[in-house]
Amino acid sequence: MLALLFSLVLHVAAGESINAALDSARAVYADRGERTTIYIAPGTYQEELTIDIPGLRLKGTSKKAPAKITWYYGHGYQYASMGDTPNYGGSRTRRWNASVLVTAPDFYAENIIFENSFNLYVSEKEAKDSLVDISQSDMPWTEKERPKKVMPPRPKEVGSTEVAKRAYRERAAAISFTETATNAYLKNCTAIGKQDVLYGDQGASIYWKGGVLSGAVDFIFGAMKLVVDHATIIANVTDEKHDNCYISAGRSGTEDSIAHGMLFWHCHIQSPVPQRTWLARPWRWWGQTVWAYTTWDNDVLVPEAWHTGLTKDKECPNSYEYKSQDRSVGRPNWVTILTKPILPDGTKIDPKTW
Repeated sequence: MLALLFSLVLHVAAGESINAALDSARAVYADRGERTTIYIAPGTYQEELTIDIPGLRLKGTSKKAPAKITWYYGHGYQYASMGDTPNYGGSRTRRWNASVLVTAPDFYAENIIFENSFNLYVSEKEAKDSLVDISQSDMPWTEKERPKKVMPPRPKEVGSTEVAKRAYRERAAAISFTETATNAYLKNCTAIGKQDVLYGDQGASIYWKGGVLSGAVDFIFGAMKLVVDHATIIANVTDEKHDNCYISAGRSGTEDSIAHGMLFWHCHIQSPVPQRTWLARPWRWWGQTVWAYTTWDNDVLVPEAWHTGLTKDKECPNSYEYKSQDRSVGRPNWVTILTKPILPDGTKIDPKTW
């Protein structure tokens, strides 16, 4: 039997809708299983996207002017446009309010900026949306979901950066991957936010090649298998008191079964404020994180570089460094400083085989 491979190519011009293109791709994929490429012109697209089509390719048409996909939902604030789904306690199915949620395998993206503006500025669409007082809401909260604190009222002025202050900061992902989002590849892409920017479930596998990752609090986080290869990492912090950056927060595997987690390979770290950045703050003590050939601008990194704030000071033995710029001077004793690019279990540190 001769198998025919179909290919669908769609184009989104500035001012058009990426979601409309996705709807077209879904209709064709359901009929014939076509692999789809969507070319996106330079511009800003204020849309919340779900990538649920296997093998979908999103390609910005300009490397110098990447297309930006941005949305504004953040944890602890109930927008009227969310409907009856509670936005507290992690119950939204968007995986930490992701602007772009990937649920299908073999996703590919190139020359795209993924942004969540919640912790950055007030967007036009957010300013037009209304907020529900969740502390007074009659939604069917579970006890876990019921708000434990009242967040400050958000400014409504378009472009206001007041929301970048620590008082407003909460979980707001730019892009998230579910457990079924295997074999994702992102080339020359950017993810921008503040807290919890790039997330992946256990089972997700992601290769991030080049580009930029920008955030502050545990902003690359989750249990996914992740390679970040030759990317620029920007600590999006200010000189506000206690405004610190924890780049990675891993929780791969379980307490009894260690799984490959995050590998940062030849990454360079930048920050506008010195001595405010840590390489990692593991989400669970068993989470595996490897930083290899890491460099940074002068005086960016805190010498300890690893933090136990999320594990209640429990040591995290699956933490590794290899050939860091400062030769790993000052690290905690539970961080293993490798002399060869091989983990204690014999695993070779290699992004191609990770």
